This record gives sequence, structure tokens and C-alpha cells, in this order.
Amino acid sequence: MKKRVIGILSLALAMAFVMTGCSGSKLNASETIAVLDESTNIRLGEFSLMLRYQQAQMETYYGSMLGGGIYQQEMPDTGEIYGDTAKKSQMEEFNLLYVLEAEAPNYEVALTEEEKTAISEAAKSFLDANTPQFKKAVGAEQADVEHLLTLLTIQNKMYDALTAGVDTAVSDDEAAQKRITYAFISTTGTETDSEGNTIDLTDEEKAAKKAELQAVLDAAKESKDLNAAAEGKENITVNTTTYGADSSSPSEEVRKAADALKDGEFAEIIQVDSGYYAVQMVSTFDREATDSRKESIVQERKDTLYDEKCQELKEAHTFTTVDAVMAKLTFDQNFILKTEQ
Repeated sequence: MKKRVIGILSLALAMAFVMTGCSGSKLNASETIAVLDESTNIRLGEFSLMLRYQQAQMETYYGSMLGGGIYQQEMPDTGEIYGDTAKKSQMEEFNLLYVLEAEAPNYEVALTEEEKTAISEAAKSFLDANTPQFKKAVGAEQADVEHLLTLLTIQNKMYDALTAGVDTAVSDDEAAQKRITYAFISTTGTETDSEGNTIDLTDEEKAAKKAELQAVLDAAKESKDLNAAAEGKENITVNTTTYGADSSSPSEEVRKAADALKDGEFAEIIQVDSGYYAVQMVSTFDREATDSRKESIVQERKDTLYDEKCQELKEAHTFTTVDAVMAKLTFDQNFILKTEQ
């Protein structure tokens, strides 16, 4: 229980001390932006709060790469303003959050008094930490922050409840992972012509590249260590990785060659369009990687079951968005994450 409360506080504090925004028109937090089952109203304040938090993350992390005003830019595939797409996506999430809250009693999911107190205190800290200008632009009040944190906490608990019956048994065969080391030398040209096109290497230059990798492979066969044999070779990159039957990397050519090897064995040089590979099988069964894959498989099963059950629950409820209120959430102002001073 203590761990869950700490999680709530951590989320709240992350929201509380990082957001800032320029002032805009004041929003009425109590306005209804959506309705669940024609009776449960969703306040504009809590929806706006989550929207601006996500906007702040995007503007901060990707603004320098994609340019400012990301939420005002058009989506290349639809021509829709990204902010409008973000609003629709978040409204789908709020639909689910409210459905899970409505269904929680059916799964004996409820907040403890300790959790409620932690949420209330965290919400107050959040509001105290932010500027009046920010609170004016976002329009969130104490009730909105508290309920948003409540919704997220219930969602966390409902995930556990909805996935409680998932099959956690995974065999070694299903999760089996191999560990290999592979070296690669590129045959893609590095020079360009007057028009900027890459100049292909000649057959002689490609042959020299292959010979360079072959020398490394010959040394590795002597030392039994491909990684060590390639050390210091500037033109050759070396990677050690694990893979299984359902893996898509490394490349198919590398995996196919590796599958024919026993522990410690080497494949002959593999040619691909972009260069040459040398491969060593380190272990045909990596215990640590296999156990890690087992955990991933169980998590995938849980996520799939959770999504399926959530969809079933959503279909049992009605959800309506108030478009006129949604339209009040514009993107003519930016929100960014504060940096530590």
C-alpha cells in the first residue's frame, strides 16, 4: 500500500513542479466537456490539465527538433492541426478512464483513505507550485487535480484487476533466446558527386572491405572471440545481442546464419546489399535473456487482455463530447516544462 501511495505522490510532484505557460483567456473549469452515460459530467478543468501537461512534454522534448508550436502544425497525412488530433486522442483516453471508474465497484476496486489523503495533499501542492498565469490558462481547480489523480490511480488498480487471470506460464522453448556477436563492415560509399548522389564503391573496393573483415574473422577463429578480434578496427562495428524465434533483428541474413551454428562456432562471411557480416554464436540458449523474454511475454499477454476487456467495458457505456467546449481549447499559447535551477 505504501508503494502505491508513493507512486501517486511521484506522479503529482512530476506534474506540479515542471509546468509553466503563458497567459491566455480564463477557462471555466466547471464546464462540461463530455458526458458518460448521459449522467456523469466530465469537467473542462481536468481535461484541460491533462492536455496541457502532454502539450508541455511535447513542446519541451521535441520543440527544439521540430520547431516551436508543435500543436499548431498540420499533420502531414491528414492536414489536421496536431493539437486537434491530440484532443481527440485524449478524449478517447478520458472515455476509458471514466468507464473504468464506473466499473471499479464491480471489480471491488476502490481507493483507501490513505490514498485519498495523499491525492488531496498532492493536488494542493501542485496548485501551490504553479503560477497564477498558468492556472488561469489551464483552468484547473483543486477538484480537477484531485479527480484526475483519482482516475489515474483507479486505472492502475483496474489494470491489475482486469489482468488477474492471465496465463503466466511460459516455457523455455517459447521464450528461448540465443546470444550472438556479429561484426559488420559497410560497402556504402561515403563520397558524393557534384549533384549530391552517393558514389558507389568499385568491385575492387568492395573486395578489399570483405578481405578486411575476413582477416578479423580468421583472427577470431584463432582467439575464439570475435569481439576481441575486431577491437580497434575503425571500419568495423561489433554488436553482441540476443534474439529468439519471433525476433525481427538483427537482420534475417544474420539470424539465418547464426541458427546453423553451435556454441562458439563462426559463420562464413555473409554478404548483404549494404556490406558484409561475420557472426559468432556465443550461446544457443541464454538463460538470462530467456527469463527476460518470459517476463515480456507475460506482460504482452496482460496488455492484450487489458485492451480487450477495456474495449468490452467501453461498449457497455455511452460517451458524448461537447464540441463547443472542446473548441475552447486552442493552441495559440505554448506550455513547457520547467528546468531545475
